[in-house]
Amino acid sequence: MHYILSNECRVQAGKMEEFLRDVQQWEEAAMASEQAPEYHAVYLRRSDPSIALVITHFRSKDHADAFAQTGLLDNFHQRVMTCLSDTSGSHGYDLYYGTGSAGPRVVFGEDART
Repeated sequence: MHYILSNECRVQAGKMEEFLRDVQQWEEAAMASEQAPEYHAVYLRRSDPSIALVITHFRSKDHADAFAQTGLLDNFHQRVMTCLSDTSGSHGYDLYYGTGSAGPRVVFGEDART
């Protein structure tokens, strides 16, 4: 079952450039890892770009746990936290349901197209 880590945070005034640089440098290391996540994204609110949502997508909870063992998640939090004024912490979610223009694609974490 797919597994997603999410972090909502607020970037300190004057720290956005450093925040984005640190995230991109971390992404390079994370994607080079044998346990790399499937996808990583940073969403910024257009009305208030200091508010960020960071999403890291894994193919399973076991995959996320194996990635965590590399120390890269801890490294991410240590590097990026210095740029933040507020964070809601990290939350993990198992993918229950997903859909696209062709209809449901994932139901109870299983590929519905098969």
